[in-house]
Formats: sequence, structure tokens, C-alpha cells
Amino acid sequence: MSLLKINFRLALLLCSAGIVSQPVLAAPPEQYNFLPLTQALERSAAENKPIFLYFGRYGCSICLKMHKEVFSDPDLRLKMSERFMLAYVDIESGKRIRLPNGERTTEMQFASRSRLLGTPTFIYFSSSQKPLFKKTGFQTALQMLRYSEFVSGGHYQTMTLKQYLSKQ
Repeated sequence: MSLLKINFRLALLLCSAGIVSQPVLAAPPEQYNFLPLTQALERSAAENKPIFLYFGRYGCSICLKMHKEVFSDPDLRLKMSERFMLAYVDIESGKRIRLPNGERTTEMQFASRSRLLGTPTFIYFSSSQKPLFKKTGFQTALQMLRYSEFVSGGHYQTMTLKQYLSKQ
């Protein structure tokens, strides 16, 4: 049997056994209405809502820890869903998106230009889609609630996040 036929049969066997499969995409936390970035930007503008942008990736252990320990908090889920347009970007995805200026790019390229230090990374935007601040790594439910209140309460207009947190 030729080497090509052996390689082909081996590939078929591995695929059928599930050892080799399609790439698995990262996913945002369950029970949240995370939208693709393009759709979230459009709806944010139409509804005049701030944006919570979550950058994640498949295999991110800290992302999974946050899904289980933080995003499972019912109070956080309610407040984030009410106060923000939620957007999710898979930093390894080739999925095409359209930015507010009309530029088309991929989620991976957009993440690269956003100068992320790792995942998870969260960027909060005002209702006018101005970036307010970025947080990287594990955040507690209490921290996420305070960030949410800082943005949704408009406190960013009169003080820094550090000033706001020192008063809490």
C-alpha cells in the first residue's frame, strides 16, 4: 500500500475517533446575552447603552474559572445584562467583524490591535463608545459589580476608577 493511502486512512481513522476535529471556538459565559462585537456596537448606539467587551479564548483557564465562580453570580448577571450591551471577542477567531468606522477586520486582528496582555481582558466603553478602562485577569464578582456601577452610574465623568474604588 502506498504511503499516501496509509496517511489518508490514518487521517480518516483519527477524524472518526474524534482525535482530530474541527477547532473548538471559545465561548462567553452561559446565561448572558453576549453578542458579536459588530451587533453589540450597533445596538449600543441605537439604545445609548455602555458596552462591556470581553476578550477570551479557547483553553483559557482563568476565563473558565471566572465563568464558574464570578459570572455565575445572579446579582452580577442581572446588573450586567440590564446595564450593558455585552460583547464577546474570541482572540483566536478569524470571524469577520465591522468596526464603527466601517472597517472590516477579524476578531483576532482586532484583539491584536487592542494591545491585550492576556485573557480574560475586559474593556468598558461609555454609551458614546469611548473606551473607559481595561482590566486583565481574574476579577471577583464584587470587583465586576463595582466596575459596572462606576460606568453605568456615570461616575467616570467626574473621577477616575481608582478614586471611585477608594470611596467604596
